[in-house]
Amino acid sequence: MYNDMTYTGNVVTARAGSSSGRVRFVSDTKWGAKIIGTGTEAHWTNNGNFVDVSGFDISGPGRLGILNYASNTLIEGNHVHDLKVGGGCNGSGGAGIVDANYNAADADIIGNVVHDIGVPGKCNGVQGIYHSNLRGKIMNNIVYRVSAWGIHLWHAANNVVIANNTVFNNGSSNMGGGIEAGSGDSPGGIILNNTSIINNIVYNNPGASIAQYCYTGASCIGSSNLTANNLVYGNGRGISLRVGSATGTVTADPKFINYQSNGSGNYRLQSGSPAIDKALTKAAPAYDIDSVARPFGGAIDIGAYESF
Repeated sequence: MYNDMTYTGNVVTARAGSSSGRVRFVSDTKWGAKIIGTGTEAHWTNNGNFVDVSGFDISGPGRLGILNYASNTLIEGNHVHDLKVGGGCNGSGGAGIVDANYNAADADIIGNVVHDIGVPGKCNGVQGIYHSNLRGKIMNNIVYRVSAWGIHLWHAANNVVIANNTVFNNGSSNMGGGIEAGSGDSPGGIILNNTSIINNIVYNNPGASIAQYCYTGASCIGSSNLTANNLVYGNGRGISLRVGSATGTVTADPKFINYQSNGSGNYRLQSGSPAIDKALTKAAPAYDIDSVARPFGGAIDIGAYESF
């Protein structure tokens, strides 16, 4: 357990757990333990399998908030914000939370708030949540004001679930957007398949909303992916898939209680929201970002909050 205080410096965790005995790094109260990193690289690096990192507030000058190299991990309920990407916009990129080991698997990123990662529209390689390995669940996160993509799959991403996230105001008119899925670069030869992008609110991103991407001339998208029941509204461009088509898309204002583009609003849903009871049940998280059981009402709501 970490006490409710401010820790200056970077954290590196290497201890591994097991399937029957996980290692847990937990803030005493949610966001009470504050990690203010130093330098230009990662502010929390995890190398241990079967590890949870839960409830921390992480910020600093570097390009990476939480850098995970391990398998069977859970990064949950953290507040990762105001990364300055002090090393500059270069090929190393950056992210609020990143699963970076192409040989790892089953890394879950659930219920985090990630925002102000670099400067929107400044660096194409800086993402909010960046997932690069096999399987994993990216659920119930709120992501906004990121340099490029709110949520990005690449490298060895495959068989991933991206569900019930609320993603807004990321990128610029010519860079990034809400959610992008693809594979490329090292390790090579990966086809993104059996991946679900469902039940997400993707709102007010100046560029793209949801997109699949491969390098020119490459075929990196399989035929068994699912893009369904997302609310997509107010973005610069609609859903763009290389293979298949989106189903059940809601194209209407989500009617947040109080939308503010800088993150100071209330992103729960008003009673008349078109996102209420419109989500797919299959692969949806059992709880929302506030640990409210789904469904709370007749069916599951789209987005990070289960409101009605």
